[in-house]
Amino acid sequence: MLEYYNKILTVNYKDLVPEFYKTEGYLRKKISLDKKKGHGLSKVRNGGGGHPALIEFDSLPDYIKEQFHDPRKNAHILEQFYVTDSKAITFFTEHKFADGTYIDGDIQEKYITNASVLRAVSLLKTEREYERSSKGYSTRGVFASLTADAMSFNSHLNKEYGVKHSLPASTHWFKDIYYKFEKKSYPALISKYHRNKSAQKATDITIRLLNNMFAGVEGKPSATEVARQYEGFLNGYVEVISEQTAEIFLPSEYPKLSKNTITNYLKQWRNRIGTHAKRSGNRQILMQNYSVYHSLDKPKFAGEIISIDDRQPPFKYSGNKRVWFYMGIDLGSEAWTTWVYDVSKEGLILKFYRQMVRNYHEWGFNLPNELEAESSLNSSFKNTLLQTGRMFQEVRIEANKARAKKVERYFGMLRYQYEKQKEGWIARPKAVSEKNQSKTDLTKVPLVPYNTIVENSYKDIQTWNNSEHSEYKGKTRWEVFCEKQHPNLKPTNYKAILPYLGYKTQTSCKVGIVKLQGMERLLGDDGEIYFGERLIRLMELVEGRQLDIYWLDANDGMVIKALVYLRGETQLICELLPKPTYSRSKIGRTPNDNANRELMSKYANTIDGFMKKRKNEIENLLIKDEIPVTLNDNFKIKMPDFSGTDAIDKVAQEIASQGFKEEDEYQEEQEYEEVELATAEEYDDEFTRF
Repeated sequence: MLEYYNKILTVNYKDLVPEFYKTEGYLRKKISLDKKKGHGLSKVRNGGGGHPALIEFDSLPDYIKEQFHDPRKNAHILEQFYVTDSKAITFFTEHKFADGTYIDGDIQEKYITNASVLRAVSLLKTEREYERSSKGYSTRGVFASLTADAMSFNSHLNKEYGVKHSLPASTHWFKDIYYKFEKKSYPALISKYHRNKSAQKATDITIRLLNNMFAGVEGKPSATEVARQYEGFLNGYVEVISEQTAEIFLPSEYPKLSKNTITNYLKQWRNRIGTHAKRSGNRQILMQNYSVYHSLDKPKFAGEIISIDDRQPPFKYSGNKRVWFYMGIDLGSEAWTTWVYDVSKEGLILKFYRQMVRNYHEWGFNLPNELEAESSLNSSFKNTLLQTGRMFQEVRIEANKARAKKVERYFGMLRYQYEKQKEGWIARPKAVSEKNQSKTDLTKVPLVPYNTIVENSYKDIQTWNNSEHSEYKGKTRWEVFCEKQHPNLKPTNYKAILPYLGYKTQTSCKVGIVKLQGMERLLGDDGEIYFGERLIRLMELVEGRQLDIYWLDANDGMVIKALVYLRGETQLICELLPKPTYSRSKIGRTPNDNANRELMSKYANTIDGFMKKRKNEIENLLIKDEIPVTLNDNFKIKMPDFSGTDAIDKVAQEIASQGFKEEDEYQEEQEYEEVELATAEEYDDEFTRF
């Protein structure tokens, strides 16, 4: 819309973006370049203080100027005062009669136009009376001239705006409605007939069609385009069919409506809340405009709820590349408890949850009771790791609803309280607060090394956690986290989360021992090594079998927990626990060594005792096998004649008997040496197997 500023005809910069210039930044750059050239776009007023920037209308290119109405060309005297009264639109479109009905759409249009004209006439009246008085003329007859101006303005309204007012042509009645409007405002324009008439041209089926044409088609048509298509539909040029029901809409069932009527209906909240929800590509703005939000009290204890999300610290390390962080803050203590980083978001969320378990394990705390998170990275885990009761007792995943995640507020505090002071900080392009807007051209912001960005972020987290809590004065956020853990937090359920969160290693069990991460481990469960029947039951399941081990390491690299599954199966078998060790020398053994030795002896004796038991259960049997090996005796061979060979046989038998004797003596010597060696090896351990 054009307006005069210091007698210069100007255009609001908002009317140029994005219709003619893609972005505000591009327009500013264009103005700056043209100023250096000495021609082109010229800025008349800077923006600020609630006032928009104004551009000189005559400095615009001709193709842009043609899209605006220049009031200096064949302008009507009321044109410089006339604007569509936005408050009148609100009043007449939302006004409801006693019977619950609204004003007819076409009549709304008349009332809005009448109110807008009367506003313009009021301004003209003030100027005209001042002009006459200042020159010593009487103000009598002003209303006659104002009435004449209002009547002649109708043709201009119709030509420029496609509307006409319905104000009386009689000076007497024009003056009457003018003063009623001055006194009672908009209600004065509603006639008695219209107050009692509830029938509307736009019936429910008409509004349904308009909403469908506005939001149920490809693209995003404007209200003006919908009005054009609706007129084409009534005239038979546009065919409308429902994709769901294949219903063909018949023009004969719908009334003729003006463009303003259609626009006013589409502006009504009851209509736009649905159409905007259907059309909107920006969920954040949609939620801000239409979604009611709750006001929640802050948690009093640490561990009640953790709020998590991804962020990119406002620094670039190469081109447009920025480091990705995923972070979680405990809302009760305000302490950051988990943070991971990478060059991309791929795999970052799994890395984050693993690190959360490591941190809470190292600090000796249970995992938080509740999680609030965004859906983009977490949705794939909602039926596994993030099922209610697995990693967290309560889970709330919000679909791109920034204000529902408290962590967003703390990200803002990191950004503007810590990071803003550092070199290379990138301001948000559309920061609302002036103090958070960029001081320089964003293209000139220096790059920051990747490692520096990460190190600075770690230092900011450290400073934050060591700073004073907002409510518990005299205590740091970290102290509140450590001292005010909720007493009813449940222990971390590793069995519920490791199959989805842990690393997977394929191995096997031999003699009750499984090797994992270079260490030998024994079978047990719930942190306890098993003995006796419980161990034998596990041995029957896993000994010599191929296994899947799901495990997770701590921050120091040691295994926190390791769970055993049969290869390819989903049933948990048991847990792996570190194999107890102790000093080889007796004098060097500590009480802990003695306890470990006892554990190992009980573990080994369980298996050895079971072996002895199973051995003793076996009875010696005499089996006489007379199962025939042939089907019949039909085939026979004539045996050779050995008469005259008795002497040779005697010599061979004598040689053979001597050889067997020597071999038996050698075998006895070998068995004696092996027993002696075994006895020597077992002496140090003082261990008797049977």
